[in-house]
Amino acid sequence: MSSFTEALLLLAASHVFLIGAILLRRHRRDRSAVASSLFTFAVVCHLVLPLLLRHRAPAVLVSLALLGEIAHPFAFWVVARVHFDDDFSLLPRHWWFLAALEGVGYVCWLLTRESGTLEISRAEPVVWVLLPKLLSLVVTLHACLHVYLGCRGDLVLSRLKLRYGVLLVCGGYLLIEALFEVLLQGSEARALAEQTHAVTSFVLAFGVSLASLAAPDLLKPSVILAPGPILEPQLAERLQQLIEVEQVFREEGLTISTLAARLDAQEYRVRQLINSQLGFRNFNAFLNHYRVREARKTLGDPARRHLGIAQVAYEVGYSSLGPFNKAFKERTGRTPSEFRAQVSVEDAS
Repeated sequence: MSSFTEALLLLAASHVFLIGAILLRRHRRDRSAVASSLFTFAVVCHLVLPLLLRHRAPAVLVSLALLGEIAHPFAFWVVARVHFDDDFSLLPRHWWFLAALEGVGYVCWLLTRESGTLEISRAEPVVWVLLPKLLSLVVTLHACLHVYLGCRGDLVLSRLKLRYGVLLVCGGYLLIEALFEVLLQGSEARALAEQTHAVTSFVLAFGVSLASLAAPDLLKPSVILAPGPILEPQLAERLQQLIEVEQVFREEGLTISTLAARLDAQEYRVRQLINSQLGFRNFNAFLNHYRVREARKTLGDPARRHLGIAQVAYEVGYSSLGPFNKAFKERTGRTPSEFRAQVSVEDAS
């Protein structure tokens, strides 16, 4: 590794660390900012690990940096989920997956370590080198897929405009880097990969820093604004008609683009209206609100108690029972069966 490559890595790491520190200092109570900060610190570990190995840093520092480096795809996955899924929360299975990822990565590193470097020993099978990299690639691909799917129903325009691009660039960078590491082996190829890695890391970190100066809101979490005056009353009236009278939410597979076509309006205007006037940050949350509302009416109606839970789910717009049960419990604290049973007991008393 040349001194020029080392300098670029150090500059990139300092830029990324500064971004994470600013986020954590200004928005430490916001989970989105905290997740982004943790991701930036994991990226710092990823950038400085080759330098620590090259200069034979203390084993404790190398181990800490290695653990952070192994975790950076998972940290990116968490950022993608937190940014685009307002109801997301880390579950025990997520922590177990991180522990397994760290364990596999650390063991593979010990098995392939040779004289304090990450070079492959001829006596060791190549699988120990490729396994953690392939796992990282899978996690990154899943995160990028979630970014793509999550943006379809996102109603917060500022989040779409500012954060989508950052996450997409970061995901693309991680994918390209992972592919380089998997496909390029050998001393000459590894030198090329190191130089490419250093240059792209510096360009990306410097670009994000400039973007943060040009658009200060880039580093701020999305703020939920109180409903303001209706800017397009006619569009709001047509939307109200579709919701309350035609009950468009009962249509299975309804999307924001389909709704915009029904309203004969641009999609961004419909997103803005639902977000600013009705207070929903995600189109699925918008649909679930009205679907669960109608399901509660049906389940509480004595004349319709002959309907099965699945029939009620299909009637209000769900294509399967699982999503209906999940959405219903999230909004009422009870499953549909428990809700119906409680209503029956209250009516009997």
